[in-house]
Amino acid sequence: MNSHKRVVVIGGGAVGCSILYHLALAGVTDTLLLERDELTSGSTWHAAGNIPTYATSWLGMRAGNYGWQLYKDLGDTVDSPITYRHTGAFWPAHTKERMELFGHLEGIANSAGFDLHRLSPSEMDAMHPFWSPDDTVLGGIMDPYEGDIDPSQLTQALAKGARDLGAQIKRFSPVTGIARTASGEWQISTATETITAEIVINAGGFYGARIAAMAGLKAPVITLEHQYLVTEPLAELDAHPDLFPLVRDPDIRFYLRRERNAFLLGSYAHAGRPAWPTEGPPDDFAHQLFPDSVEDILEVLEDTIVHVPLLAEAGAQRFVNGPIAYAPDALPLVGPAAGAPNFYHATGVQVGITHSAAIGKAMAEWITQGETEWDLSAWDPRRFGEWATPDYAHARASEHYDLQYAIPYPHRNMQSGRPLQRTPLYDQLKASGAVMGQIGGWERAFWFETPDHPDTGALSYHEEPWHGAVRGEIEAIASSVGVMDHGGFTKFTVEGPGAEAYLDHVFCGTIPKPGRIKLSYMLTPNGRIYSEATIARLSAERFVLCGPTLASLRDFDLLSEQLPDTGVTLSMGHQKDGALMVMGPKSRALLTELTEADLSAAAAPWMSVAECQIAGVDVIAMRVSYVGELGWELHVASADLPKLYGAIMERGADFDAVQFGSYALNSMRIEKGYHGWGADFGTEYTLFDAGLQGFAKPDKGTFQGQAALVRQAGQPVDWEWVGLEVTEPSPEPLASEPIVKDSKVIGYVTSGTHGIRTGKTLVLGYVERGTLAMDEACHVRILGEDHTAIRHDPAQYDPQNLRLKQ
Repeated sequence: MNSHKRVVVIGGGAVGCSILYHLALAGVTDTLLLERDELTSGSTWHAAGNIPTYATSWLGMRAGNYGWQLYKDLGDTVDSPITYRHTGAFWPAHTKERMELFGHLEGIANSAGFDLHRLSPSEMDAMHPFWSPDDTVLGGIMDPYEGDIDPSQLTQALAKGARDLGAQIKRFSPVTGIARTASGEWQISTATETITAEIVINAGGFYGARIAAMAGLKAPVITLEHQYLVTEPLAELDAHPDLFPLVRDPDIRFYLRRERNAFLLGSYAHAGRPAWPTEGPPDDFAHQLFPDSVEDILEVLEDTIVHVPLLAEAGAQRFVNGPIAYAPDALPLVGPAAGAPNFYHATGVQVGITHSAAIGKAMAEWITQGETEWDLSAWDPRRFGEWATPDYAHARASEHYDLQYAIPYPHRNMQSGRPLQRTPLYDQLKASGAVMGQIGGWERAFWFETPDHPDTGALSYHEEPWHGAVRGEIEAIASSVGVMDHGGFTKFTVEGPGAEAYLDHVFCGTIPKPGRIKLSYMLTPNGRIYSEATIARLSAERFVLCGPTLASLRDFDLLSEQLPDTGVTLSMGHQKDGALMVMGPKSRALLTELTEADLSAAAAPWMSVAECQIAGVDVIAMRVSYVGELGWELHVASADLPKLYGAIMERGADFDAVQFGSYALNSMRIEKGYHGWGADFGTEYTLFDAGLQGFAKPDKGTFQGQAALVRQAGQPVDWEWVGLEVTEPSPEPLASEPIVKDSKVIGYVTSGTHGIRTGKTLVLGYVERGTLAMDEACHVRILGEDHTAIRHDPAQYDPQNLRLKQ
């Protein structure tokens, strides 16, 4: 039997059924969901069913808020019973650092339009009849939206809603194979039929990696064990039928809520424990559980009883230890699969009940509109490449499990599963004091420790060990010269007689002349910013594109989608796959001693590119600088990196050259007022929002997003990207902190730094257009406290670009 469907969804848990339901709501009903067993039989049926909106990012908060808003009325909407209790939740804090985090999260929520708010110990005490603080509890934060839901009822309601609108579901239909047809469609095989589909969505939960492998793809989904305990019934709960908040104590590492007339207690107070670490899940794991691990709960129970004495009277009714799917960074894998048109992943979803609604929404938008309302780059499965091996995924996900309730300090440097991808300079950099971090699988120096500033591993929202060392790196770069090994620089090679016309169709700006460089942007169909690239034109038909490291696979997909049949070749990477940044006012003097090429301002002006030899090594020398100083990016074959680096550092000793890392690079780009992909722009912004419209030429030949860009040019702009100086002592501003004027939130931070060259605490961010004039005062709310700030030009360091052009 062979049938045809527009969309086939594989997996019948909460995520898969939500996708089917949202597609049906969007009018896409030529759909089929295939479930290998019964609906809910993966992780859904045994899930605790909590619906938190507390999160450490806008995306996480949006997902949780969209979920509870949908779920509260879903039973009535589709006429299917759902037990859903809207209880709220509070999170106690036992340390000053935790209270600082809660101040930050309150700010994120306020900037996103949500209502997380801090509480005193007495306020929490009054909310909960069975929880009480002691003198270790300093305060807390309230999530007024949280509740708990019956996961199986939720899934059945989503399935009924989809069926009522015309979608189909086949249970007990395990997928046995997935293949791409010559026409570009997909064939999905089961034991009884073959279905041809235009679009496939992998919602396989902890089977997500296996589903991907059937299609010749990789998805770094692994399975961990997670356990909770349900107590025996308690007479006190029978006598108290009113709702009371769920308690999540991140310092003790438990969550506790009512389960009818009993308590449900879950804990993350143990190391992540992989299930099936070598062979993967068995074919028939459906409604089974793992053996109880009583010790895990007992370890945290004693501390929990201090605050909930009633637990001491409760026996255990049952333990539930079940599989939970994880990606290596504990965020979902949601979006297009790399290199596989019309194949989507919706798997590795750690909090599947909460996030299933938002994932369904996003999938319906991708399929019906080609893009999503929210920027989902943090969930994009293409953030992981071939480097994300099963061993790495198990190690990193296990570490994240252990850190589930840890304070998410912005400079926590995860160590598990490393190193993976390294440049030939890795060992040499480590020997010279490099504190390496990982970006897109690549090892890259974050900073260089010194005898005065060793890497102690201390984490804080205030002073951390790297601050003093990075100050030294930046001061040396500003006065002399610094060198950085930029491992993993995303590069694409574009060649052929049609290369210029092709790039002109992909990018919204004009294409540079031979020997020149331009920064340009790719837009979505609706004219929002997809990504950026530095376009270097080596000759009439040869181009090198450099872009964000974490966007390499997603950008390559967009470039591939628009590639013509003839006249152009597009390749991932370049023969010159390594890169050294040589930056600072003495960079020309240093490099001139190593080359016969003319590096003068007249021969090698700013934004130019040339192929030459430096220290006897063939390089592509790009006269660009992300730090705001005179400098070059030297693109070189990895095999030649040690020779080039050695020569530069040896000669650089005469110039007091230093090595620098990513922390210094980021701080300097903020001082310079340069946008950062994933921080200061993304798919939720137009060029006009971000102040980047000068990079577009809307009246040139056609390009993606052109019609939308022309419309935007004639419409009022809602947001404007601004620079601020915090004019009083403060911690370093963090992303998503609110910008406040007259006690009203008018915008939010996207980047912040204590500028070393400017001596200013600087903020980049967005405000509602017209709410803040140049030189006008406002406040930036940092870790929950307001600090006076003033608006100024985003470019605070060398705004006339005199140092770049020298």
